[in-house]
Amino acid sequence: MNSTFIPSTELQDVSELELRSKYFRIAQDVELLRQKCGQLPMAEASLENVRAELMRRRIQGPKP
Repeated sequence: MNSTFIPSTELQDVSELELRSKYFRIAQDVELLRQKCGQLPMAEASLENVRAELMRRRIQGPKP
């Protein structure tokens, strides 16, 4: 797991497939590390940013 924060602005041009992959990879890493380290604010914030971008795209629908 990389400890770098992923801001929402970096997710806007990422494909939905890549976003889903990133979401599940981060979610898995966070869950494993949470058992050892407790809270992971940067990783959890990154995970939330990816989740929010996926939800925003679902609400907007496909690009024309």
